Amino acid sequence: MKSLKGILFLIGSILITLIAWYQAGMTRFIGPGVALTTLALTFLLATRARFLENWFNGIENMYLAHKIMAVLSLILLFFHNFSMASLWGNHLAAQFGNIAIYLFFSIVLVALLGKVLAYESWRLIHRFIFLAYVLGLLHAYMILGSQLFSFNLLATVTGFFSVIGLASGIYIIFLYQTIAFKHWGRITQVSRLNENILEVKLELSQALDYKYGQFAFLKIFQDGIEKAPHPFSISGGQGKEIFFTIKVAGDHTKNLYDHLEVGSKVAIDRAYGHLLLQEGGPEQIWIAGGVGVTPFLSYIRQGAALPGQVHFYYAVTNPSDAVHQETFQTYADQDDNFHFHLIQGRRLTADDLLLTDQTHVFLCGPQKMMDSLADQIKDKEPKASITYESFSFK
Repeated sequence: MKSLKGILFLIGSILITLIAWYQAGMTRFIGPGVALTTLALTFLLATRARFLENWFNGIENMYLAHKIMAVLSLILLFFHNFSMASLWGNHLAAQFGNIAIYLFFSIVLVALLGKVLAYESWRLIHRFIFLAYVLGLLHAYMILGSQLFSFNLLATVTGFFSVIGLASGIYIIFLYQTIAFKHWGRITQVSRLNENILEVKLELSQALDYKYGQFAFLKIFQDGIEKAPHPFSISGGQGKEIFFTIKVAGDHTKNLYDHLEVGSKVAIDRAYGHLLLQEGGPEQIWIAGGVGVTPFLSYIRQGAALPGQVHFYYAVTNPSDAVHQETFQTYADQDDNFHFHLIQGRRLTADDLLLTDQTHVFLCGPQKMMDSLADQIKDKEPKASITYESFSFK
């Protein structure tokens, strides 16, 4: 399992917390004690730290773990609140605890509304969970100060994860936007490839180190366009010159399609992702659905040497959706190792694929399409390797 390091890290963190509270003889507080650890891990996993991306084999797995830790925290806090009978009163520590718990519960509602809220609103409201976490820490240290300020395993473990949680939260909310985005530049070209796909060319102040198939978080500084970073696949470029190919899939991307202008300032943090085509071995199948073509385009566009035989299946609904079709066809005409298959107006299935037990399949496209094809491929050729990734903020 490629995410084993990350999973073991989470399990180990929870286990050491359980041991610390049990050894201290404070079994009554094991639930909220573990919640403090899982909340710290929730913030840590949101930092997009490179070592965590490696441990979890991709940022999408990090964010899945982030959501799991958040839900586990809420469950533990719910039972803690229930068992304590909601201790409102004159005790300031108890009031801090209640406010923290009800703020956490409110975030659940925000998460459920995530698909209908504008991202900026969702992002702003989501930050209140850090306030709830701080109040929760104050509650714990005010109630159990004599134990948590002593020199023992419980104090050490709780203090360690408290520092991680606080540092991660401060970084995410106050520092990430400034520190992480080191690659500044301008938009030098805007091309509308069809009625819903936009291609953007950037000139950066310093070269971006990326591998074919990766994506990056992009901030755009133009009046009328949301400045929060959004992830887009890199569709080509070398050094300071980078391309992004973007499909209209919501309010933000529709606004980009309609109003993005040449000359607007941009910033990028770094490249993410593990859809690394150059690591796939001598027999590869690439599958793209719609704008999922971008990782494969980044490879072909730069004329990188193929590692062996590559069959590329490009599935589109309409002819106009097959952006850069001519680029792939020209490459196929020039390189006998590259075989281009355009699948138009029908569903691509595993029966269309030339699979062997040595094949490495890379997929990029709509989530349902990737999940369906991955299941079909495993049924048809269980030994084939499959790599695909998806990412969503909410």
